[in-house]
Amino acid sequence: MENRKNTILLTVIAVATLLVAVVGATFAYFTAQGGQQVQTPVNVQTANTSNGSFVTNGSISINANQENFYEGAGDQKSTATATVTYTASSTSASDFCYTVGLQVTTNNFEYTTDGSTPELTFTARKSANAADLTSATTMINQRDITTTTASTLIQVPNTAEGSDFTHKISAGQGATINDQWDFTVTLVNLDSDQNANTGKSLTGQIVFDQVECE
Repeated sequence: MENRKNTILLTVIAVATLLVAVVGATFAYFTAQGGQQVQTPVNVQTANTSNGSFVTNGSISINANQENFYEGAGDQKSTATATVTYTASSTSASDFCYTVGLQVTTNNFEYTTDGSTPELTFTARKSANAADLTSATTMINQRDITTTTASTLIQVPNTAEGSDFTHKISAGQGATINDQWDFTVTLVNLDSDQNANTGKSLTGQIVFDQVECE
């Protein structure tokens, strides 16, 4: 009888120990899993806001060397394109205003024939509210930038060779409007002795800034 009691007691203890072990292991497993942080990207879209963006493709860079710049070699061109996109809010029409220009970062070119014949020129064209540049308007046409100093910002007007530099996009309620741009810097080959500009370079970047609409 005593042995039977001992057997029952040992069995109860063994079962209890097993339960404790199982519960402990289960708790440890879920605690470890719960401690792992899983980050899920969340895209938040607010219907009552408007937004604008600037996307530029390409950079401006002209390098004159003996292989590409000699009498009869033809002009060198460096181009960049850009898109300005504006989406009005779903509640009302609105305007978006910005400035754009060529920020010259390096330029050591010089005049080689006289002090006024362009050897570097800059052209900027805009196609307002269109998906391409087939109807583009030339805002700056082959402007002489031969000796433009580094750190100079050549701002582009909103009319051909005008003096107002604020560009405006007007979008209807919930509509998306684009301005398309292209920019060209040309190293003009004059078919004359331009050896003084061999080894010279110009670099620059297209810069946009949002401004308040008046």
